[in-house]
Amino acid sequence: MLTDRQQLILAAIIYEYTQTARAVGSKTLHDQLNLEFSPATIRNEMSFLEEAELIKKLHTSAGRIPSKAGYRYYLDHLMVADQVSDQDVALIAQQIRGNFHELDDLLGQTARRLADMTGLTALVLKPKAVNLKISSFQLIQLERQQVLAVLATSDGKVTSQTFRLPKEMTVSSLTDMVAYINAQMVGRPVQEVLSLMNSEELPVTLSRNVESPAAFLQLFGEVLARSVEEQVHIGGRLNLLEVADDAYLNLKEARSVLELFDSPEAVRQLAVTQKQSVTIRLGQELPTPLLQDYAILAAPFSVGGDDGGVIALVGPIRMPYAKIARLLSTFAKALDTKLLEYV
Repeated sequence: MLTDRQQLILAAIIYEYTQTARAVGSKTLHDQLNLEFSPATIRNEMSFLEEAELIKKLHTSAGRIPSKAGYRYYLDHLMVADQVSDQDVALIAQQIRGNFHELDDLLGQTARRLADMTGLTALVLKPKAVNLKISSFQLIQLERQQVLAVLATSDGKVTSQTFRLPKEMTVSSLTDMVAYINAQMVGRPVQEVLSLMNSEELPVTLSRNVESPAAFLQLFGEVLARSVEEQVHIGGRLNLLEVADDAYLNLKEARSVLELFDSPEAVRQLAVTQKQSVTIRLGQELPTPLLQDYAILAAPFSVGGDDGGVIALVGPIRMPYAKIARLLSTFAKALDTKLLEYV
């Protein structure tokens, strides 16, 4: 554990480096930050911090910059997280207001707004749709044997997919099936209906009520499965390309990073959350070398009783963590409030 003076100097180095992106020397700490210690004392303490691998020297400067271990020490022991006020939450909720027909529209706008306010890359994943229910299902005839299957769910999302019917089948021949789905399946959870299809209970039930071509079951099952697919809402994609030393990733690495964040499974592994708090992981704490120069801040949110929503920010390790964590927490709480409208 560091002494109070060592902690103060480490925090001062992190603050100055965050503001300027330049290595920090003892004279800067003494003159500009008004530390009450002599430059010689500051140099001695900086030598100790360097030996402890909490700061490091750049070859091009006599000053020091924080190491990843130094940032972690700061996050664990020194950073003071500001409390989020109800006024701040209400202000953010007002900024993402609107008559959204789909929950995904709201989350997409939230990601873009958060990215604009921070200059970082924002990621949003809604909770896994445990209680998502079917609202309606219909088939719309297009050209020749093509039909558009349209499924509406309780979160306001409309999933559609185009299919080509077999030559011997017409849309009118499927009218009874569509009517049966709307009479018997509306209001039931999507996952429950998918389980019925996988257990063959639904095909058997359908065969007792209507003439049941296998093609219809495949059509209905595919659009049903698509309705619960996860989607990552990303704001500020290009912000992701800036790293801590203000250089840029090469194109191959950039493409790999962007592809990584298109995967909901990958985002859930990277953006780990804890209940009612902001979780911060950086560099080697992240499970991929692609992000060794990045930090990820993540916070949870919920839709009604469905937990598992994730809102996260990705940026360089050199960032004002207290400010960013407070803003992220505010957005998460604003989403909790706003999403009550979708329950």
